[in-house]
Amino acid sequence: MDEKERMARANGLQAEIFHGITCGEPAERLLLKAIECLALRDNDTVSYQEARENMKAIYGMGLGEEVPLEIELEDVEGRLAKLRDSYEREKDSEQKDMVERLKRAIQTHEARVKELRARLGK
Repeated sequence: MDEKERMARANGLQAEIFHGITCGEPAERLLLKAIECLALRDNDTVSYQEARENMKAIYGMGLGEEVPLEIELEDVEGRLAKLRDSYEREKDSEQKDMVERLKRAIQTHEARVKELRARLGK
């Protein structure tokens, strides 16, 4: 992403933050948008991802806060969808070991989704 794209994305995030405040978006999501905005403006490729992972681990899994758990669930469901797409594309492949790894990854992600939904009471 070049500087112009980064600044455009940062400005878009700033607008989303102000809109989110007026709409009552959860503070955790607004905080992550603010950190991403700052990181984009500073060309910092580490801080946003680190903050996001820490929030999910500490506030989500550690403290059981709802919004970070929802963010983790969204992440896991997104990866699960990609794994399922890959499996569908490759299931007839001659690389049987790869297909088996995809199946195991899908099963692991499905179990994680179930666990997160249970913690969220969904």
